[in-house]
Amino acid sequence: MSTGLRNMPTPSLFCFGLGYTGTRLAQAAIAHGWRVAGTCRDAGKAQALRTQGIQALVFDGHQSSPEVREALAGATHLLVSIPPEADGDPAWRLHGKTLEARGGSLAWIGYLSTTGVYGDCGGDWIDETRTPNPATLENQRRLEAESVWLDLGARTASPTHIFRLPGIYGPAGRSVIDALESGRARRILKPGQVFNRIHVDDLVTVLLASMERPSAGRIYNVADDQPASADTVLCHAAVLIGVEPPPAVRFEEAELSPFARHFYAECKRLSNERIKQELGVQLRYPTYREGLHAIAAERVP
Repeated sequence: MSTGLRNMPTPSLFCFGLGYTGTRLAQAAIAHGWRVAGTCRDAGKAQALRTQGIQALVFDGHQSSPEVREALAGATHLLVSIPPEADGDPAWRLHGKTLEARGGSLAWIGYLSTTGVYGDCGGDWIDETRTPNPATLENQRRLEAESVWLDLGARTASPTHIFRLPGIYGPAGRSVIDALESGRARRILKPGQVFNRIHVDDLVTVLLASMERPSAGRIYNVADDQPASADTVLCHAAVLIGVEPPPAVRFEEAELSPFARHFYAECKRLSNERIKQELGVQLRYPTYREGLHAIAAERVP
């Protein structure tokens, strides 16, 4: 990862939310000599992250922190991955003034949103010009949070970017292979329903590429090349690891949580041309096949 900032001191990344994606990005940044700080909710996890060279700070989203303010003051790049709550985005609500006071000193701001802001698209291929139409309160809050961060970027001349994400998968317990092996996998059949995915390593590649080519106010769909049904992906994973898939259950007959039922109610196919054309990204895992094959190959016998 080159920094694109050759005339400034060592770049410093701050991540609001050192979750699955934030931690992978932090590890990549550290490997290239960056300073990295960020937040998590749990003190035990914070301690574990510190052993990796990350200045991990506990942030519960309910009260500001002088330690967070101090770390933010030294950041050159900011990633926000904390989901919004009923009273708004907690990172902005509690630390927005700190960021606003910095003016345009941030070289890059990235906000991780969701393709759920588009709502159901009836299986159409869509790109970033599609007008959002969120169908749930959670996705409406995401859309509002996008606006908050884009507005901050515009007012402070800080290049701000929105990354709309489908399902993120990868190693370390975050794939359908893990669900099959643990017995958690469910095979729900809903003909015609497809969705995209993105491997976490490809997502990190997109984020780094955006840091290299910041384009203020730009929105990116971060998705693989091939939308597919959940059943197709699950059955492919089962073949890879040599197990039988679980019994199929029709969507209409399945006992699902409200979240899962809404997920199956939406269908869209995401165009990822913008990340390829504008950011020069070549996906390492262009479909679920390559991604699952890599995960299966890394399994401990």
